[in-house]
Amino acid sequence: MEPVTCPFCSPADADIVIRNDLCYVRYDRYPVSKGHMLVIPFRHVQDFFDLTEDERNALMALAHDCRGVVESNFSPDGYNVGFNIGEAAGQTVMHCHLHVIPRYRGDVKKPRGGVRGVIPAKKDYRIED
Repeated sequence: MEPVTCPFCSPADADIVIRNDLCYVRYDRYPVSKGHMLVIPFRHVQDFFDLTEDERNALMALAHDCRGVVESNFSPDGYNVGFNIGEAAGQTVMHCHLHVIPRYRGDVKKPRGGVRGVIPAKKDYRIED
C-alpha cells in the first residue's frame, strides 16, 4: 500500500503566491471562480480548531493580503471566505485550508444568503422582496 501524501504539505515554491512564517497562499487547482485562493498553514493540522493562536493570526493576515492580489488581477464584486471542517461539512483534504472565493455579479442567479447556501434549503431565510 502506498503512503498517503498530503497535497498541501511541502508546496513547490512556484505554487506559493504569498507567504509568511507560518502559512502560505496558493491558487485553488479546482477554482469555483477566477482568483479562488487557499490559505494554508505549513504545519500539517486537520482543521482551523487545531491551529495555534499564532497560526490563526498568520492565516488571517494572509487572508487579508489575498484581497490585494485578487483585486489587482481579477476585480471581483465580492467574496466568500470560509473553512470546510470535517467530512460532514465537505472537507476532502484533511489539512486545514481557508478558501478565499472571489464573487462576480451574475455568477449565480440568486447570491442572497452567500455561505448559507452550503445547505441549499436554508439559504433563503427571508421572504423575497
